Amino acid sequence: MALRAITFDVYSALFDTVTGLAGAVARLFQQRGLGEDPAAVSSLWRQKHMEHLLVTNSLERERASNRRSIEAAAAYALRRLSPPLSSSEMRALVSAWERLPPWPEAAEVLREVRRRRLPLAVLSNGDEGMLRALLTSLPVQFDAVISTEGWKFKPHPSVYRMALERLRVRPDELLHIAGSAIDAMGATAAGIRTVWVNRSGDAVVDSLLAPTHQVGDLRGILEFIGPS
Repeated sequence: MALRAITFDVYSALFDTVTGLAGAVARLFQQRGLGEDPAAVSSLWRQKHMEHLLVTNSLERERASNRRSIEAAAAYALRRLSPPLSSSEMRALVSAWERLPPWPEAAEVLREVRRRRLPLAVLSNGDEGMLRALLTSLPVQFDAVISTEGWKFKPHPSVYRMALERLRVRPDELLHIAGSAIDAMGATAAGIRTVWVNRSGDAVVDSLLAPTHQVGDLRGILEFIGPS
């Protein structure tokens, strides 16, 4: 079936989230005169952020708010700080999510993808305002910013249905570029053609949901979208 649209995950596929968060944590530690390892804290922050997304989906007690999950995970990762995080420190940490560094090859690949003249969208657990602020650092404009804000987080099936409806395509007409194993499994379960940018050489926890294609960085996706 002909390809009619492309969606990108944001925080894992297009941006180096952990490195960006490490910079924000390093600034906090410097201001407080602490000598702790910001990389370890930022990795824990991101891990607990993703855990909070899944818990929120399962409990169904509140609608999806990525900012809420970011704050909860930051509070956990930095829970031993004394005195505790102030409101201004928390705001500074959260704002780092709007200034994350793109992966080194992201700009080059997105320009090449844009030449295909296909509808191009992001499909993300991020809140829409935060996503739009972050995406200004990229060299292309997306035709749609599809956010889970107010609904369910990925990998809930409704997220992928929402993308298909917004873009008016069938699952086999959409190519989704996933940056995490969870997203790759969710899109694959929805019947969507999926390429997982698997930078760490990891594997999905359930091989039945493994995407057809895996690549080491974004350059690898170009072979799946046809000539410009």
